[in-house]
Amino acid sequence: MLILAAGLLCCGCTTTTSGDQGATPGTRTITDMEGNQIVLPSEGATFGVFGGPISQVPYLLGANASVTAVTKGPQMMEMMQEMDPGIVNKPAPRTTNGNVNIEELLVTNPGCVIAFDVDGEIVESHTDIPVIYLSGTMSDGFDEMRREIVFMGEVFQKPERAQAYINYLDDTLAFLRERTADIPEDERVTVFLGEGVSHLQTLGGDTFFTEWTDAAGCTNAVSAIETTQGQQEGMHSGINEISMEQVLAVDPYIIIIDTGRPADLAADARWKELRAVKEGRIYKEPTGLFLWSRPSAESAVLYPLWLAYAAYPDRFDDVPLTDRVKDFYAEIFGYTISDEQAQKVIDGTYGSVTFGQVKQS
Repeated sequence: MLILAAGLLCCGCTTTTSGDQGATPGTRTITDMEGNQIVLPSEGATFGVFGGPISQVPYLLGANASVTAVTKGPQMMEMMQEMDPGIVNKPAPRTTNGNVNIEELLVTNPGCVIAFDVDGEIVESHTDIPVIYLSGTMSDGFDEMRREIVFMGEVFQKPERAQAYINYLDDTLAFLRERTADIPEDERVTVFLGEGVSHLQTLGGDTFFTEWTDAAGCTNAVSAIETTQGQQEGMHSGINEISMEQVLAVDPYIIIIDTGRPADLAADARWKELRAVKEGRIYKEPTGLFLWSRPSAESAVLYPLWLAYAAYPDRFDDVPLTDRVKDFYAEIFGYTISDEQAQKVIDGTYGSVTFGQVKQS
């Protein structure tokens, strides 16, 4: 593997040439997001894609046929199975971060693996399969999303599809700014994301969720708390559990949960004094192709949109949210869904999985 100077790295580049360093006729050289060079066939390359959010990117690029090894979490999502029934038959040697079944990977033997640091290092240390490294953390927001999509467009030789997604994202963010820009800072809706059975696992101000809420014209209620520093046992990186007292102190206007029913939380005496509970603003977090509490191409567009509709319904009553959700999947994934399916996404009633369920699978 050839390591390039950090200053040479932009978004990664793909070149098909016999003159590239390390390349021969019929090959192309990828400079990954960590500055490494990987030589791939000019055509017919196959990939393992390791990571939950990144797994949907080959679909939006129209390149999923070249993916021969997948990640377990997306494979278990109901909507993903509806869009691609064949995903259940693909090997899934990667479950969660740092958990890769090497024997299953070697049987699949993709031409290369696309992964983040921990999974990539496992693959490199146990196999001869080349690794294309991604960069990114739970702190990364829209800029890193654009960078990642551009890079993946180069890897899969679909730059036009990558740009189409970026244009759609930028148009959505511009639309939200137009509708919410005049809301004074002190009148912006505060939002608390409460995950897990306790509803106290959350994404703090140093995570992507703060950008997603800002884009909706809202504020992350726990923006003063950092959750990316140090991973608590049994939780996904970037998510930490805070105390009930900390939630009571911020008294959010909206509460979003990923587990259980809003009615059950509303009936819990510990939460009853919060204004979101008193005024009936507890929402089930939407789910689609993957969990929306992760920085994915899907959540970058739809989470701010959904949240803005929930926070400021009078500002968005001209176009039903179901129409916007349907348009997104049709335009970006080439996947036509019904009004009923769009409502399932919005209501969070699509079958989903938790971090713990994937770890145990």
